[in-house]
Amino acid sequence: MQAAIALADGDGLAALTMHAVAERLGFTTMALYRYFPNKEALMDAAVDAAMGRPPERCGPRGGWRQEVKHWAHAKRAMLCSRPWLAELPFVAAPHGPNWLSWHEAFLQAIADTPLSPEDRMDMLSVVHGYVSGASDTAISLARALSRGIPAEAWAKAVGADLRRAINDPRYPNLSAILTSQSGGITDSSPMPVRAGRPRTMEEGFDFGLERVLDGIECYLNLNAGS
Repeated sequence: MQAAIALADGDGLAALTMHAVAERLGFTTMALYRYFPNKEALMDAAVDAAMGRPPERCGPRGGWRQEVKHWAHAKRAMLCSRPWLAELPFVAAPHGPNWLSWHEAFLQAIADTPLSPEDRMDMLSVVHGYVSGASDTAISLARALSRGIPAEAWAKAVGADLRRAINDPRYPNLSAILTSQSGGITDSSPMPVRAGRPRTMEEGFDFGLERVLDGIECYLNLNAGS
């Protein structure tokens, strides 16, 4: 599994083949079939191992919002550390012990809330969906860096792609925002300007995460008496 992870870390998910793993280990390809029946089984094991377990909390626990934010940032950091995980189709996603441990850690974070069991699972889906979707840009940067592309070159390329929408009649709303004083982009960053400077990806992630947590808190308050 570690050999498979090293291959994917270096060249992406496409590099993870039975032949490549065997070659890296100095084995014949057939020798791997003593341990894994096929490439899919090897990939499932490697991906689950690459996810790792969520970090243990140090010190006293906070309220549910603080604990969920800790979980969300840890999940985002894990995804960015292994950008090739984003290449995995959802239908092929492994459901191993580390995958389950991330679920358990989130459910522990909200264990003290009055949410029903079904609501807790739905909140897990909501926050996980936000973390995965809102990490796309950071994962893209991590993938570029892993391939030797400087952050500045990546930012200029992404910014150039966005600027293609400016003054294009097909994208009037996007064009207006990209050229505005409060939400536009600069040559050095594809992130929108806020408070006179480009917002960092971490700030953008935190902004959206707080709004998700606001929604959960509002739901808790609405159902407090039921």
